[in-house]
Amino acid sequence: DWPDRTATAAAVLAAVERRVQHRRRLRRRAAVAVASLALLVVAGTTWFRPTSFSPATALATRATVTQPTRQRLTDGSQIELNGDARVLVEFSPAVRRVTIVRGEAHFEVAHDTARPFVVVAGEVWVRAVGTAFSVRLAPRDVNVLVTDGRVAVDRASADPVATPAQPLAFVSKGAAVAVAPADLAPHAPAPAVVAVSAPEIAQRLAWRVPRLEFNDTPLREAVELFNRHGDVRLSLAAPALGELRTSCKGSRIDS
Repeated sequence: DWPDRTATAAAVLAAVERRVQHRRRLRRRAAVAVASLALLVVAGTTWFRPTSFSPATALATRATVTQPTRQRLTDGSQIELNGDARVLVEFSPAVRRVTIVRGEAHFEVAHDTARPFVVVAGEVWVRAVGTAFSVRLAPRDVNVLVTDGRVAVDRASADPVATPAQPLAFVSKGAAVAVAPADLAPHAPAPAVVAVSAPEIAQRLAWRVPRLEFNDTPLREAVELFNRHGDVRLSLAAPALGELRTSCKGSRIDS
């Protein structure tokens, strides 16, 4: 019976080899799947399409789409709120006023020369007519970043309706200013207006881009979330891949 034992051993070895090869194929497919997810997350700024204005949309508890809260105002201007930021909107025939209660917001202002658009943040106001900019109310200063057009930055005590002859600063597209309490003192030097590169602007305003967050999420749920919110369609090469887990936040794949 020695030949029979040899044949049996050969059959067992062949079966083991087939299983090993199968697992290797699964690992390769998993690597491709995770790489595809990473690529799509990195390219998220081009294909994500927000489906609501809520701060977060959850798929189960392990996968989330986060995006800023958006508000369209009666004049056609649009506000985007970062996280738990809060604003108070007060429009009158003379001025469009928005007060930042806390946090950061980005504004796309509808053009209206008859009614300036004024954002009040602490002891500072930012005046625009038709432009785009962000304002962040921080504990130690007020940060203003202009992404289109030009704004005037001045003390909150100044008249925001009249065009200021000499405000604290004029800030144009691609520039920013940080106004601290010391800058508001009488005869204080004007705060420095600094140029901001396109990559830095993108980094500062990355919160405006909807992003995916996975936490030990099965690939089948990750693919479902991509397909629900994106223009690119994904599919798994093998059903077994759906049970593999991945974690990522923003544009970084962690595993």
